[in-house]
Amino acid sequence: MLRALAILVLAALPVSAVTVDRIAAIVDQQVLTVSEVTQMVELRFFPRAAKSDDDYRRDVLDALIAQALRYRDVERFGAQDISADTIEARLVEIQRRFASIEEFNAALARAELTLDELRALVKRQLQVEAYIKERFAPLVFISNDDIDAYYRGPWATQRRERGLPIPALAQVREEVRAAVQSSRLQEEIEKWTTQLRARANVDIYAWR
Repeated sequence: MLRALAILVLAALPVSAVTVDRIAAIVDQQVLTVSEVTQMVELRFFPRAAKSDDDYRRDVLDALIAQALRYRDVERFGAQDISADTIEARLVEIQRRFASIEEFNAALARAELTLDELRALVKRQLQVEAYIKERFAPLVFISNDDIDAYYRGPWATQRRERGLPIPALAQVREEVRAAVQSSRLQEEIEKWTTQLRARANVDIYAWR
């Protein structure tokens, strides 16, 4: 029934007024709206990998669902405070996804968000990332064999595809180690998120 209804909702993201909106997804009792998806798309809040606009909107909704699930787990153990400098650095990263500051400000206006409201969203995202680093990073062990295998496999393949030279492992060991650690950490994050989603009631209705 919810799929067919357009209802009045107050978006979970801060907006300037209550608007007629549609439900994008429900995570247990938390409503995510189509306007929230649009806001994140306008601001390029999540890096874009999808080729089509429709696929990107679906990716954004998936990211919002994952973030909602993760943040609930973060709150259970206490969200870390995030320094203003760290928040500003992430804000600059988002701004650099636009050709100019004017283009970014126009997107912010279309999203009906203030800079302070965007900072609040950035802070929440960084709190999740800090929790992940504290909880999962110590569990990731990288052996010399892991580094060697990644260097000869994915790392070298990516360099060849980009037409780049392949330095000796001794010259790039720490770079390869960081790449392996990032890959392993992402696997842990995905496993954790899958577990969170399995324990929740997630219903998806629309993303545009």
